Amino acid sequence: MPINYSNLGQEIKRFRLMNDIRQEDMAEKMGVSRATLINYEKGHTTINIDILNKLKNLYPEFNFDSSMTEKPKIIIDNKIDFKILTRVLISRKFYIISFTILSMALGLGSSFFFKKNYNAEISLYPAKKDMMQGISQFQNLAANFGMNTPKNDQDFNIPDVVLSRLIANKAIRQSWIANNEQKMSLIELWKLDSAPWYSFIFDFNIDSTIVNEKAIRKFKKHVQVSEDRLSGLINISTTFQDPYIAASVANFIGDQVEIYIQKENSAQSTKEKLFISERLSVVKSELQKAEINLKKFKETNRGYENSPELFMFYSQLFREVEAKKEVYLMLQQQLELARIEEVKQSPILHILDAAVPPINKSSPRRGLFLVMFFFLGFILSCARVIFRY
Repeated sequence: MPINYSNLGQEIKRFRLMNDIRQEDMAEKMGVSRATLINYEKGHTTINIDILNKLKNLYPEFNFDSSMTEKPKIIIDNKIDFKILTRVLISRKFYIISFTILSMALGLGSSFFFKKNYNAEISLYPAKKDMMQGISQFQNLAANFGMNTPKNDQDFNIPDVVLSRLIANKAIRQSWIANNEQKMSLIELWKLDSAPWYSFIFDFNIDSTIVNEKAIRKFKKHVQVSEDRLSGLINISTTFQDPYIAASVANFIGDQVEIYIQKENSAQSTKEKLFISERLSVVKSELQKAEINLKKFKETNRGYENSPELFMFYSQLFREVEAKKEVYLMLQQQLELARIEEVKQSPILHILDAAVPPINKSSPRRGLFLVMFFFLGFILSCARVIFRY
């Protein structure tokens, strides 16, 4: 049974007055200060069992009611007594229930102060590699004949591309049609170009560079991307206050990722093709010139076979023509392979599911608020009951 500290303090005070004992003398014998003794008598300070035993040893004639025994402890020898804990909590069940219900009401009410957000998602899937199976077989066949086939070892981390500044800048510069058919940019949607509330006190100039940086950071927070390494499926989701803008931005990002990767993948093949085309034109001109020189030599030196010196000069011209011809044929083959590789790069990604304007909001989730504040209120109320006990 819990100790009634108020009654115990009154018993100590009554015993002291009946025996004409001064507070200073009793406090000194008990080993406490006079102020502590006063708090004991008023019931403001807990009297532990050691003080009670010392008081009884000092004044054997002092008897306190046996009902004022020490209250049971919840933790004994670093172990929790769940029976006592349950008894304490049940004894204050109305307080715990009331506090928990109040906490849930506050949580539900606070959820209405949060703005509604809508989530839209687009799914992308890599192009099937067997679409270019015939071209690949041709390249393998060409390699068997000693022809060097161009290789594209480029690989892209899709999440990095989605969250890049390149796409963020393009999305920020775009104008989007909202649910109310009003066109606005993301900067206008987020009101980043509006003057702050304290602008009437201090002069405030809106810096477009700072606004653009804020918009880029905010844009990355509103875009999430995930990639399944096994299947290659890519999900891009956007969260905005307007459902139509959320869907439009998600589709825009999907298109931009596809364009960027396709462009970068074909850039190397295009560069090789242009270089080979230029070299082929130069070699063709040199080959024609060498053939003309050989023709003129044979026309003006019909008996060159009988002259060692003329035959040696003829051999040099012939070797030059043959060398140019070999280079010309090789460059023609390389040009065809570069053209094939350029075609092979497209398409890279397919849109599996385009984003559509969501009907229901994604946040705030009022059910989640209720659950969170239920546990918060229950834990705080139980902790307060235990602490007071």
